[in-house]
Amino acid sequence: MNYDCIVIFANDPEESSDLSALAEALGRRKTYYLGRAMFFDTLALCLSIPDTDLIISYDPAYAKDSFIKMIELFTHEEKSPEILANIDKIRLLPRNGNTIMEHISGVYRQVFDLKYERVTMVGAYCIPLDPQLIKAGFILLKDNDVVVGPSFGGRYYLFGMSKYMPEVFDGVRWESNDFYIKLGENLKAASARVQELELSYEVYTPGELNQLISDINRWRKVGDTKTAYHTEKFLRVL
Repeated sequence: MNYDCIVIFANDPEESSDLSALAEALGRRKTYYLGRAMFFDTLALCLSIPDTDLIISYDPAYAKDSFIKMIELFTHEEKSPEILANIDKIRLLPRNGNTIMEHISGVYRQVFDLKYERVTMVGAYCIPLDPQLIKAGFILLKDNDVVVGPSFGGRYYLFGMSKYMPEVFDGVRWESNDFYIKLGENLKAASARVQELELSYEVYTPGELNQLISDINRWRKVGDTKTAYHTEKFLRVL
């Protein structure tokens, strides 16, 4: 067991309301395949980080079989032997809570109960996330209570904690426009030592997908063939 744990907060792309804006533009079936490809890229990214364990916190709670099948498919489609060598460290954890924030808070409680010292949660569609940033986040958590990566959508793409602080989630509504502001107020009220990372994005809307396509083109021009490998593979046939 390692001291650091990454949690991927993942909705089943077959049922995810988070991707509804993309479904309107692409259709439900194509959006499912896109969501699955993006999940694969996030999975590959997290598995590439050494000295960490990996938990997939999945929603809905009955979707375990769906995620087992996706992980099995991932093992056939992923090309990196180094990443595939870490596949056995994946652990599945079902949703526990009536709301998204109850789920998130409950996941942190469960994972800290497993005796991890630092826990970092990322979303399933954080394709631009640099693994070096996750590594830096764990280093920063040695001297901070919380590390947060704000997103252009007004939430966060990464949230790390070095101790369980349930009070920071009190009264925060995932779907509200003031999500990040309320979270910041709670962190301040809790006297939490906070380190903020660079601003980035997740892919939930057609605009964010277009941004990702532009970024993929830039990555390829500088010789990065690994980032968004699975997503690019799907986009070629879209």
